[in-house]
Amino acid sequence: MTSETFILLSGSLTFGVPIVLAIRELRGLRRGGGGHSEPAAPRPAPRPRGGSGRPLPDCLIPKPRPARPPRVRELA
Repeated sequence: MTSETFILLSGSLTFGVPIVLAIRELRGLRRGGGGHSEPAAPRPAPRPRGGSGRPLPDCLIPKPRPARPPRVRELA
């Protein structure tokens, strides 16, 4: 293998392959994304159908978290 062939192959593997892969990824992003920068809003959870009509027990009802008391900084 001549030195010119080695330089050509080495350069194409070093620079050409990553550039081709990057261009392929960018083209795939453009097609699949649809041009929207923000993701779509998630769907709400489906409402249960039927059911027994009984209320939830107290342990399963979500309760608001209590507010933390303000931190008092000590003077040292």
